[in-house]
Amino acid sequence: MRILLYSKIIRNFQKILKVVLIKTVLMIKLRQHDVFALYSLPYSTAHFLIRQIDNNITRFNSKNLQQKGFVVHPFKEKKSYPSVFIRQDSLHKNPIIHFTSNHRGTVNSIDRDQYLEQVEDFIDATQRDYKKIIFSRIETVNLETGDLFQLFNTLKELYPNAFVYLFNLPGIGCWMGASPEIFVSQKGDNYQTVALAGTQRNLGISLENVSWGEKEIEEQAIVERYVEEKLQQQKVDYQKTVPYTSQAGKLLHLKTKFRFRPTSDLFSFLKVLHPTPAVCGIPKQAATDFILHHEAHERGYYSGFLGPVNIEGESNLYVNLRCMQVFKDKFALYVGGGITADSDGEKEWDETEIKSQTMADVIERIYAGSLMV
Repeated sequence: MRILLYSKIIRNFQKILKVVLIKTVLMIKLRQHDVFALYSLPYSTAHFLIRQIDNNITRFNSKNLQQKGFVVHPFKEKKSYPSVFIRQDSLHKNPIIHFTSNHRGTVNSIDRDQYLEQVEDFIDATQRDYKKIIFSRIETVNLETGDLFQLFNTLKELYPNAFVYLFNLPGIGCWMGASPEIFVSQKGDNYQTVALAGTQRNLGISLENVSWGEKEIEEQAIVERYVEEKLQQQKVDYQKTVPYTSQAGKLLHLKTKFRFRPTSDLFSFLKVLHPTPAVCGIPKQAATDFILHHEAHERGYYSGFLGPVNIEGESNLYVNLRCMQVFKDKFALYVGGGITADSDGEKEWDETEIKSQTMADVIERIYAGSLMV
């Protein structure tokens, strides 16, 4: 009788210990010097934490695509914003994390009048030499940032069809975002990329009944032609959809989906494809140079690409749009739009306001105190 009683007590103790250990593993406090990426894939309720055991910054290379980890690639590689591979030394599913950014720095944001003045230079350039150029700006929300896990979860709820992430690189920066645009995804032998451009408000109209103006249609077609050209140059067999309306929270975009199988190594193809006209313009190199010389700020990881590789049998890289750099005392929101010869400066400003306002509102509600718990 005593043996049975002791056995029952031991089993109950083991169950309690198991629950305690699980809870301990799932509650993780991350520090400023930790190298990590927290992310959630579109339409998924799960999130994953990828961590390194050291704080070394590893440059992204072709060998990393055979390893497990997380890629962070900037718009333009620089010493201050390198292309990084975060190794998966540990992987946690659905952890509760605690992390506060202590990064400090300054950003160059511009007001409406400055934007309208500068956007005219971009419009003039497209009327002379370019089919399209992306003009971006930074909007700052000046609040102490606090713990970021609540913001991460809120972005998941607001943008269920987006790739939501938070990453930290010591000495480089902390970034968050909710991107609707696939760069390249892979599952087995099947690869996918998209051509996404054009923006309008989501007014609740059924997607098949949404109409688009000539400017947005041509803007998206430029990106589609570019992706198709790169696939053909690589002698890749592919299939594509017709352009269709895609929803991303309160915004709508035009999208064409491509399915393919690369004939060369994927690393080379990524380098060829990035940056797409959706984030720089056409002609690609000339538009990139124009941006680097005329935008008031460094883009850093905005309009680069990022995401997990070889996690649960898949690789999912996304264009880093609808994103922010997180400092100790502010959030720097990066927003942009495609400028063509037919662009109107006022409308372009309004588009960037639409893109930034949802995130800015959420940040202010959480960190100004009304959503704090």
